[in-house]
Amino acid sequence: MAANDSAETTSSGKAPIEGAGVRALSYADQHPDCEVRINRPAYDLAEMVRGKRVLDIGCGYGRNRPIVEGVGGEWIGVEPFEGGAHTVVGSAEDLPFEDASCDVVIMDAVLEHVPDVDAAFGEIARVLRPGGVFIGYVAFMECFHEISYNHLSYMALQHYSRKYGMEMEIVGGGKRFGIDYHLAVLLYPVPFGWIRPLVTVTIRGIFRFKSWLAYLGLRAGRRMTHAQAWDKASQYFRVECLRQSVGFDYVIRKPGTAG
Repeated sequence: MAANDSAETTSSGKAPIEGAGVRALSYADQHPDCEVRINRPAYDLAEMVRGKRVLDIGCGYGRNRPIVEGVGGEWIGVEPFEGGAHTVVGSAEDLPFEDASCDVVIMDAVLEHVPDVDAAFGEIARVLRPGGVFIGYVAFMECFHEISYNHLSYMALQHYSRKYGMEMEIVGGGKRFGIDYHLAVLLYPVPFGWIRPLVTVTIRGIFRFKSWLAYLGLRAGRRMTHAQAWDKASQYFRVECLRQSVGFDYVIRKPGTAG
C-alpha cells in the first residue's frame, strides 16, 4: 500500500491538516483560568513573604534569604545536596517537613530541574498551610540547561496545581520570548544583551498590532460590540505572548484561610 493510501480522512473526505487535531481550539480554550500579567511581575517577593515561614527549594547560595528575613520572615533553604549550614538537605519530591508547616514555598528557576514534577506538586501542597502560596519561575522555551527535565507550559502549571487541590491565581509572561533567548544562545559569544530588549519589544508589538487587526475584524465582520471585540482581541494578545514566552512566574494558592 502506498503511503498516501494509508492517510486518514475527515468526514468531508479531505485529508486532515497535520497538527490540527480533531477539535477546534479557541483562544478561550487556551487561556488559563487566572489573571495573566504580560511584561509585569506576577508578585512582589518581599510582600509575599512578610512575616511568613518560607521554604526556598533549590535555594542555591540563599539569595532570597536577606529579602525574607528583612521583612520579618523565617527563611529555610532546601537543596538536594550538602550545601552548608544554611540549607536543609531534601528533594522537592520528598520534603523533610511536616504537613501544613509553612506559609510560602519558593521555587525560582528550579521546577524544570526536578525529575518528578507531579510528586513535587504533591509535596508542596502537603507542606503548605491553608491559604499558603507557591511562587516562583519555571522555564518553558529555554534551551536544555543544567540538566533540565521538565520545561512547563502555563497550562501544565494549572493542571498540576488543580490535581493537588491548589489554584493558580496569577501567571506572568511576555517579558522575554523563546525567539530572543535562542538567538542569544545561537550567537554566543557575540554580545546580544544590548539588542535582546529590542527584539522582545518588537515581538510584543507584532502581537499587539495583530490583536488590533483582530479587534477591527471582529467589529466589522462579526458585528461584535466594542467590549466583546476588545475582550477577544486582548485574550488573543495574552495567549500569544504566553505561548511564545521563555518562561513564567506564577502565584499558586492552597485554598483555605491562613491561621
